[in-house]
Order: sequence, then structure tokens, then C-alpha cells
Amino acid sequence: MSTRFPGEREIIVVDNDSREPRTKALFERLEAEDVRVIARPGPFNFAALINAGVASARGDLVCLLNNDVEITAPDWLLPMAALAVREDIGAVGARLLYPDGAIQHAGVALGIGDAAGHVDKGVKPVPGEFAPWHGETRTVSAVTAACLLVGRAKFVEVGGMDEETFAVDFNDVDLCLKLAARSWHTIYCAQATLVHHESRSRGKTHQGADLARFEKELAALRARWGTGAIADPHHSPLFRRQSERCLLAF
Repeated sequence: MSTRFPGEREIIVVDNDSREPRTKALFERLEAEDVRVIARPGPFNFAALINAGVASARGDLVCLLNNDVEITAPDWLLPMAALAVREDIGAVGARLLYPDGAIQHAGVALGIGDAAGHVDKGVKPVPGEFAPWHGETRTVSAVTAACLLVGRAKFVEVGGMDEETFAVDFNDVDLCLKLAARSWHTIYCAQATLVHHESRSRGKTHQGADLARFEKELAALRARWGTGAIADPHHSPLFRRQSERCLLAF
């Protein structure tokens, strides 16, 4: 499904050593349609790939969008852009659902697991007048970079993503907190809903060298932002820190 957006758009694909013939064929078709494909070979470093894409962008707003996110409604970008252009707002994230309709992302809270976590991940959202806050646009501490809109100048001002410290994990949390340190709020936009096939392309291992890398990045997040003891101002202290589900701690 295509995206409807009234302003000018540019699409940049950052290619990290794609090898499948059908992927190469897709890139050729996209380039024929004025999509720019940037080759960034080497070990996977999500933050570095994002920084490379933003550095090549020309627009006032940049949308970070994972290759495992599925667009289900053409107007998803409009409500996010209406927020991201405001002077007091930094990052804007979308509501992301798993293919079965459960919540994958509805905002990130600090302190979950003494780090940061997706609030109520895996819960089926309830529609209607008494729907929970999954359906409410609100201020949060962080949003996932799987679908994140931010002013390019603001992204550059805070130094972009920290590719040395957070190559794979927590780079989006760190980005949002750096924006907040400049008094730019992070917003969860419930009106923008997409489907996220989480980690479908790379998978989740957290074994061996990958586990060591994750633990190093986790330690860096705790050291830099104090997430081991922090109380998230946008998340109830009555909920358990050990769970992404909103379970009471008593």
C-alpha cells in the first residue's frame, strides 16, 4: 500500500550487504522509480546505517522505517508529521501491531528491566469509548526507531544515533533522551498504525558474541541514563519494573 503525503518526498534505502537475487532485483526496480539505494557494507550496526541514511536526506523531516514494517493505511504519515513539525517536539513514534493485532509498540518506558521496555507489549488493544491508553496520543520517554519521525536539524543537533555505544540496541532510547535533554518532547502517535514483523529479517539471537554486545549496550544505557533506578515520569510507579505488561507491583 502506498503512502499519501501532500509534501515532497524522497525515499532512501540503506543496504547492508543484501545478497538475495530478488532483493537486488527489487533495488533495481526502486532505483528506476527515483528511490536512492545507498550501499553500507560491513558488520551490522543499526545506528550507523540510520546515520548514513539521514546524512543523505534533504528533507526537513526524516522518517526512520524498518524493512519489516508493513504499511496498512495510506495516511499514516500525516498525523506524525503534524506533530514532528512543532518546535517543542523531537521524536514521534507510531502505534505498531503484530500481524495478529497485538501491541508491539505503544511507547517505551524507562526502568522496565532496569533498562527500557515496550509498554504492554503483546496486549490486544480494545477499541471504543473505554479503550485503554494504547489509543491515546501522548508524551512518552522514548519510541522505537522501527518507525520514528524527527526533524532532521534536531537529529543532527543531538549528534544523531550513537553508533559507537549503541550499535544495535537502545540507540533509539538514547536518541529520544538526548532530544529530551534539549527540551524536545517525545510523542507516541496513536493515529498512525502500522504492522511490525519484529526482527523478521535478522532474527533475535542474544547468544555468544551477540549476547556480549547486548550486555555491553545495556550497561552503557544504565550508566548514561540511570535506568536501573529511574522512575519514568510518563509511566505509573505502581507497575512492576520487571514486566513490559502493566501489572501492579502489589
